[in-house]
Amino acid sequence: MGGYAVGALSPTAISTLLSKLGRARAQGQLSWSSLKPHTQQGLIHVRTAVEDCPDGMLRAYFVLARPDRFHVQYLVNRVPVRRLDVNDNHKGLPPDTTHKHTYVPQTGAEGAYVPDDIPPVPLGPTVAAGTYRRVFEAFASECFIELPEGYWTEPGR
Repeated sequence: MGGYAVGALSPTAISTLLSKLGRARAQGQLSWSSLKPHTQQGLIHVRTAVEDCPDGMLRAYFVLARPDRFHVQYLVNRVPVRRLDVNDNHKGLPPDTTHKHTYVPQTGAEGAYVPDDIPPVPLGPTVAAGTYRRVFEAFASECFIELPEGYWTEPGR
């Protein structure tokens, strides 16, 4: 992915959103739906204290044929402030590498790096119960997003 709007978020807004100063808090429950015939998508609304970007969302999704490839995005102003691809391919990285993307406001492109704070998801046709939640919560924590009690619902519910 890449090629988002140039300047959709300022460097200052991004820095604040990805810190305690953003006071980001998810609202309600993670709601799952089918996106395309073979993709499950979960969304939860996020409120922030950042001027010009008070609303955002956490989006998680996976394709049923590759449940071990899990993706999470923190979206604000229709731009992924931070994006996680678990066990996915990226130019310059070995196949099936978990990596994160960062939005670059000056160009609208994304940078990528290999994180060390995401629980591993074994490659294979099934994903153990609780795995998606652990990955989702690790991602939200890195983005300083507070998750409410009882927010989690399993995919397909």
